[in-house]
Amino acid sequence: MVQLLYIVSSLHVLLCPFTKVEESFNIQSFHDILYNRFNLSEYDHNEFPGVVPRTFLGPLFISALSSPVVGLLHLSGINKFWTQYVVRLTLALAVIAAWSRLRNTLQKLFGNTFAWWFTIITVSQYHFMFYMSRPLPNIMALPLVLLAYDGWLSGKHKQFIISAGAAIIIFRSELAMLFGLLLILDLYFKKLNVVDLLKVAVPAGICLILLTICIDSVFWGRLVWPEAEVFWFNTILNKSSDWGTSPFLWYFYSALPRGLGPSIVLLPIGAYLDRRVVPIIVTSFVYILLFSLLPHKELRFIIYVFPLLNVSSAITCSYIYIRRSKAPVYELLFWILMVIIVCNVIFTSTLVLVAMTNYPGGVAMTRFHKLLKNEPYVHVHISNLAAQTGVTKFTQIHDHWYYSKNESLSTEQLQYYTHLIVEAKSKYSPSIKAFTQTHTVLDSVESFSHIAMNYKIIPPIKIKSKAALFILERKNFRDDPQPYIEISKSANDDLIQRDTGSEEIQIKVVQYDNISDNVSEEQENSEVLEHIIDNDHSFYNENLSQENTVTLVDDEETERFRREIEESILKQETTDVNAERELPKAKVLNRSDRKQKAIEKIKSETRKEVVASAKEKLKELMKRHKHVAKEINENDITNKEDEEMDGRGDIPEQTSEESDTQTIVDVMDDSISDNDAVSTATAEEIPAANTNEDSIANDANDHAAKINEFNDNNIANENIDSIVEEVITRLIDRKIYDDRTKPEDIKIGDRKVIQKIVEEILSERMNFNSDNTQ
Repeated sequence: MVQLLYIVSSLHVLLCPFTKVEESFNIQSFHDILYNRFNLSEYDHNEFPGVVPRTFLGPLFISALSSPVVGLLHLSGINKFWTQYVVRLTLALAVIAAWSRLRNTLQKLFGNTFAWWFTIITVSQYHFMFYMSRPLPNIMALPLVLLAYDGWLSGKHKQFIISAGAAIIIFRSELAMLFGLLLILDLYFKKLNVVDLLKVAVPAGICLILLTICIDSVFWGRLVWPEAEVFWFNTILNKSSDWGTSPFLWYFYSALPRGLGPSIVLLPIGAYLDRRVVPIIVTSFVYILLFSLLPHKELRFIIYVFPLLNVSSAITCSYIYIRRSKAPVYELLFWILMVIIVCNVIFTSTLVLVAMTNYPGGVAMTRFHKLLKNEPYVHVHISNLAAQTGVTKFTQIHDHWYYSKNESLSTEQLQYYTHLIVEAKSKYSPSIKAFTQTHTVLDSVESFSHIAMNYKIIPPIKIKSKAALFILERKNFRDDPQPYIEISKSANDDLIQRDTGSEEIQIKVVQYDNISDNVSEEQENSEVLEHIIDNDHSFYNENLSQENTVTLVDDEETERFRREIEESILKQETTDVNAERELPKAKVLNRSDRKQKAIEKIKSETRKEVVASAKEKLKELMKRHKHVAKEINENDITNKEDEEMDGRGDIPEQTSEESDTQTIVDVMDDSISDNDAVSTATAEEIPAANTNEDSIANDANDHAAKINEFNDNNIANENIDSIVEEVITRLIDRKIYDDRTKPEDIKIGDRKVIQKIVEEILSERMNFNSDNTQ
């Protein structure tokens, strides 16, 4: 019958192979001990130590047991994710071995029929079998707990004291309440005296404390007794309540019914039928009652008493089974027992189906590796939800890939990863929209949402899921992944570097998506150099002085910028020792040209956006004001010089409504020639005293029509260039625009700012020209 436990526990492992954040320390320790061995600097706890230290004694023991099988898997070339199955099954075997010894002792006390039912009830319940293979601190202590039960029931006091002491001192200090109650019973019924207790407990306790301090201090790099720190943190300081609290009786009305399933109804009957189990049941409930004093509650904290409570249920089943043929009532009760066991199985199956949908991080990693199984170079960032719901070092099966779980990276820094596993409720979530310009969605993973009842289907229970994680891939990654990998190799050192007070500009090699529609195909697939600025990664530091400001129109500064880029390229290539990752020398020679073309393309596209924004603003002004020019003088600026001026320049003395539209007249007369003046959205206004309303409306329509016929090829005009460059400069100063900005990056709010800046520049130039005229 013990073999049935092996089968069921293996099914649980196969159906739910992934782990959660509570199991993180032990599962990562398994990996580090088996693969990193004596290289302690590579151990996961150095980067993610957790809130309290945990002991390495459990992982050392399980890793030693599983190492022969792991070695065979390694020699056969099987990926290391299968090692996670091995270590989890090894842990389950350790628990089953201890449980089997307890079962044999109970069999001697209550008979063979009892042992058979004890096994059936245990196997049909969900939580004990599910948790049996999970590397939680509670489960690491469970074999010692079961051995302590075995020693207590069989009268082997030395086994009981040492096993209980090891479980308390090394793994779970709260077990002192449970074993303390059992020890009090033995002392009360004189099964054990104080002298014999101290003879075993004192030396055993000292040895166990020295053992855990010596071993764990080596791994943690400091003098530490892990479980003592855990006890101080959780119990004395009561910091565990920071992770949530539950009502005082939560264990009784929630945890126990779920943990024991429908068979919990058999528990009081067994206590009535056999008085020998009363001390066992009372001890278990007192322990749960004492543990309820802590506000933070989890089912795994009381999983140790499930085998003791199942003793009472098994006694009930054994009693009815033996008498099933003696009276009809017992036969009826027997079939009721079978219904209860079936309900146990149904309840377990339902919870297994729920659990299978509760590890989106592990599922996402599995799909991710299937989607990119033929890609040699990948740099993936794993979100917090994914890391907590299944991602472990065992799932990182490619040594030549780079996996990052850094939680301190900004959205801008994350954009340089080739792939992202992002938490989001849908593809329209803000966390996905932040990467629409740089990444595309490859796949999505759903997780458990709720259980729905539908009585029209069989079974009537349906498990609903919701989107939890999305797998994103960098655009054009499959066409030319190399430039991204060059960044990925030093991402942790470079992307998150923040040199406070430094004004040095860092330069890296990245790929620009849409360089130009007019360049050759080879140039479109090549990388473009961009600035990655320290601190907040804006184009300029707020503390940069004016004389150090770099603009896109300064030829001397542009030349210096290009030289810095070339030097960075040479430095990058000299450090790249992998010949397969080196770019051809021909590309290196042409990078500066491609960079210059890309910059010109960016400037050209942005000019179009700026001019379009100005045009829209002028159209809005013309529609808003009824008084517009009756006729256009076709750039005859001589008439303007003869007009009366007030102290503000060339603004004529008019009503406030008329003066609003006058602000952009003279500037475009001076700055734009002939047709360009009309087409770049400049307007002049003649005082409306001699203008009738019909002619004004017609002229306004003609003027708007001319604006719509604007030809983008004419923006090369020198005066327009100077205005556009000045707009760009002001956008840079306000951190709205930098050398990486593309037209599609300019949002509605940015366009309004551009329009205001255009108005400011036109007004300033108008006043300046008016002063010169005077």
